[in-house]
Amino acid sequence: MSSATVALLHRRGFILAAGALLAAGLPSAARAEDDPSAAALAFLETIYSTYRNNGAGIDRSDDAVLQNFFTPELAGMISDDDARAAADGEVPNLDADPFIDAQDGDIGDIALTVSDAGGGRLMGHARFSNSGEPKAIDLLLVETPAGWRIDDIHWPEGTLRGLYSH
Repeated sequence: MSSATVALLHRRGFILAAGALLAAGLPSAARAEDDPSAAALAFLETIYSTYRNNGAGIDRSDDAVLQNFFTPELAGMISDDDARAAADGEVPNLDADPFIDAQDGDIGDIALTVSDAGGGRLMGHARFSNSGEPKAIDLLLVETPAGWRIDDIHWPEGTLRGLYSH
């Protein structure tokens, strides 16, 4: 066999192998898109990736940003409270970063999971360290026409919705 023929056979073999790998990967990729847990986990990763490598996290001072992460009702509660507090020269009910349950920090060792919360909802679980202290936050997720959004956040000492129930 000539070297050109060998090269052609290797190239064909590579193309066939690559095609087989792509074909094998397509069903799993399609399943991931159809899997609500995978989509919800990707949503959580979008949030918590902003804290990696000393990131600043999510800027919740913009209503459009709130709409990207919270249900419309909860985004409205946060926005209304922020506006009320600013008008009154007071501190809003939510005076810390809800995703890390602190004003600031050094976030590391982020681990995210989701579980079924019933009624078509999922519970996101964020486990991480803040300045070396272990933290656990649970985020109630609902699927909206715009994608997964947070409908409540559970901290050890209370909930986000609980801040606005007074």
